Amino acid sequence: MFSTHAEGSGLASSTRRLIVEQFDPDAPKPGGIDTCIRGLIKFRPADEELWVAGVDAIGNKELGKWTQMTLEGTEFMFMPVAQMDNSNLKRRLPHSLTLNAGLACKRLPNFDIVQTHRVNAAVAMKARFPRARHIVLIHSSGTANLSSASRSFYRRVPWLYRATETAAVGVCDAAVVFSQSGAERLRKRSRNVRFSPTWFDSSQFYPPQKSVIEESHATRRRILWACRVEPAKQPILAIECFARLSPEFHLTVAGDGTLLPLMRERAHALGVSSRVSFRGAVKKAEVGDLMRMHDLLAMSSEFEGFSRSIVEALACGLPVVTTEGGDPNGLVVDSVNGSRYGSPSEFVQAVNRAQLVSSDDCVSSVSKLSAREVVSDVYSA
Repeated sequence: MFSTHAEGSGLASSTRRLIVEQFDPDAPKPGGIDTCIRGLIKFRPADEELWVAGVDAIGNKELGKWTQMTLEGTEFMFMPVAQMDNSNLKRRLPHSLTLNAGLACKRLPNFDIVQTHRVNAAVAMKARFPRARHIVLIHSSGTANLSSASRSFYRRVPWLYRATETAAVGVCDAAVVFSQSGAERLRKRSRNVRFSPTWFDSSQFYPPQKSVIEESHATRRRILWACRVEPAKQPILAIECFARLSPEFHLTVAGDGTLLPLMRERAHALGVSSRVSFRGAVKKAEVGDLMRMHDLLAMSSEFEGFSRSIVEALACGLPVVTTEGGDPNGLVVDSVNGSRYGSPSEFVQAVNRAQLVSSDDCVSSVSKLSAREVVSDVYSA
C-alpha cells in the first residue's frame, strides 16, 4: 500500500504523517489520547499514510523496526522505540522522556507532517524534523498538568510546563486544543491555535432500541461511573455522592487505578457496597454496550479537557450528571441533556433533573460530534 523512503515498506506515495506518542496498538490504554490516536488511524483520509513511533507495552515487538499493522481495517506503519507499560502512572521517569530518548537514537525517514500529543515531544520533534509541518494536539487546558491531583511530573514544576507549552505553540505550524478555555488562552500566543471537540465512534456508541429508551424516566436507577480511578477523577467524591441516593439506585464503577482500594473502602464505610458493582477496567470495544445497559452517566472529575466519556454516553442516549470540572466546555446543559452539581448536597437534585431528560435530546446534542466529521477537521489543521 505505502511507498516511502523506508526500505521495504511497500506503502503508496501520498502525504506522510508521523505520529509520536507512547502508544501501543496491541495494548489499549484508558484515557483520551490513546482513544484519540485510534480514531485518527481508523478515520484517516485516503490521501494520507500514517507512521506511528510508539512503545512496546507487552513485550511482543522488536524495538526500532517498522512494521505494517492494521487497526480496524486501516493500515499504518508502526515502530516501537522503547519498552514500557504505558498505563503505569507510578513510573519513575516521565513516559514522554523515555519515548523521546528512544526515538533520538533511531534512524527515521523524512515526513511531510509530524504530529505530537505532548508539548515536550513537540519541541523535540521540531528540532529533529525542522523542514516538516508540525502539529501538536493538546488534550487539556494546562490545568490538568498543574493540579496537585494530576499524575503528571509537571505538577512539581508548573513553570516548566508553561514554558514548554509556550515553546511548543510557538514552533508548531498548528496547535489543536481539546479545551475551549485552553484554546482561548493559547490563541493569545499564536494565531495557529484552534479548538476542537472530541468525538465518538458511531459504530460503537449509539442508543439502544427505541423500546428500551421509552421506558419510564422514573425507573432510571442504573448509574455508570466510567473513569480511571485516579485523584483527578475524584472517585471518593463519586461514592459519597452516590451514597446520598435512595436504596433503589445502583452504581457501576468501570475503571481501575491507584485509588480503587480506597473507593471500595469508602463504599463499605458508607454502607452502599451491596449497591456498587466494581467492574475493573473495561475494554474500549465493550464500553458502548455497557453504557446502553445503564440509565445515567455520573462524572465527578476535578478537571477534564473535553471528556470523551461524556460525548460517548450522550451518543448512547444517557443523560450526564457532572461536576463543572468534568465538563468545562459546556456540552452538558442542565435539564436538556443532563445536569450539573457543585457539591455532594446538590447531587440528589441533579440526578432528579437528569432523570427527566429525553434520551433523544441527549443523542441530538452530539449529532455533530461523530468521528467522521470531527476527525476530518483535525486532519485539516
